[in-house]
Amino acid sequence: MNRLCISILIALVATATVGVKRGSSQGLERMGPFLDSLMTQHAVPSIAFALFDDNGLLYERVSGFKSGATKEPVGAATVFEAASISKPVFAYVVLSLARDGVLELDAPLGTLVPEIPELAYDPRSQSLTPRMLLSHRGGLPNWRSRMDFTAQTYAEMFPPGDTLFFKTDPGTEYGYSGEGYVLLQRIVEKVAGEDLNDLARARVFEPLGMTRSSFRFDEDMRRDHAQGHNREGAPDKWEISLALASSTLHTTASDLARFGAHLADEIRRDGPYARLATQAMVTDTVGGMERSWGPGLGVVSDGQSRYAYHGGNNVIFIADLIYGIEENLGYVLLTNSANGQRVVQALERRVFGRDLPR
Repeated sequence: MNRLCISILIALVATATVGVKRGSSQGLERMGPFLDSLMTQHAVPSIAFALFDDNGLLYERVSGFKSGATKEPVGAATVFEAASISKPVFAYVVLSLARDGVLELDAPLGTLVPEIPELAYDPRSQSLTPRMLLSHRGGLPNWRSRMDFTAQTYAEMFPPGDTLFFKTDPGTEYGYSGEGYVLLQRIVEKVAGEDLNDLARARVFEPLGMTRSSFRFDEDMRRDHAQGHNREGAPDKWEISLALASSTLHTTASDLARFGAHLADEIRRDGPYARLATQAMVTDTVGGMERSWGPGLGVVSDGQSRYAYHGGNNVIFIADLIYGIEENLGYVLLTNSANGQRVVQALERRVFGRDLPR
């Protein structure tokens, strides 16, 4: 690619001595064999990977099998579970609604809906705001217990008596929470009068050309999807009926890279959606790198380089989205294996030349 000189790419893509030119088969020629070697080394049936910058897709590699049992090959249109990378997509939807005046990020939830689902019994729920929930400062647990994947309504997701509760007072501490995102989803759907998937389609998928993305595992997704695999390689697919802002996004590497490239452009030009990576609360410092969380994305920084990211772990699907702001280089990774985390660590070193405490 004309905008990225060979010397920068040599520095960023470790031992891959390459140049990138959009639309060319040349460049990054060693990345494919590297990814394939990771699949073999860590017993991951398939990988969907894409590099991007603030102008779009730079490189894509999809290889392996949908299922280790059938050996049916994956393709560029094969969807994977993106797991918790669902969260920044939902956060983008919420920010777009805020821009349109449908809701305010700092408005108490009690001013948006007559009753706060699951938490009306606790007066502290009145102080919750969308921004708190998006930045994991709502004081809620990640999950109460294992949800019922066959549930057709939110009320059926957890057993009777399994009450949602506050671990800490709202706004006081960071605590990663899928429950917080689903709670906000329920409120957003009431306020907007549309369900999550329709909102995402209109505000994210269609505008960005993400034609193979959905929060619902519908018939279109079923036609070409990867199975997940446990650490021993047994295939499985958990079919959750509800669309959840926390975890049910199905997508492809190229679709997710389109989202990443759009966020990269927003961050570099300080656009309205750069707020997803704007520090809301510093969580800690590890190895000289400060870790913080914004309303949608985590950020790690050593004072000179910043990395905006979100990982995904649905146990048998591991995913990653990360963008090096100063490098103007990011990648997305989708794997269909519980062993995918080892691939994440290797790619992080390959692309950025360092381990990042995430």
